[in-house]
Amino acid sequence: MRRDYWESLCHRWATGPWQERSQAAKHNRVAHTEKNVHTSGLVFYAAHSQKLETYDRTMADRYAEGTP
Repeated sequence: MRRDYWESLCHRWATGPWQERSQAAKHNRVAHTEKNVHTSGLVFYAAHSQKLETYDRTMADRYAEGTP
């Protein structure tokens, strides 16, 4: 990336309005983890583990031995 582009981005990210939006978004992600749905990207380990355990139980119940 060109140095002048990088410096321009750094300057923009350091501004008050950008920082305020960033902090608000960070707070919302932490406060409302159940609503934090991603198709890819950050998923907290605990949330991911819980989804996998739920999936495993669902599949075991649905496809229990002796069912078509």
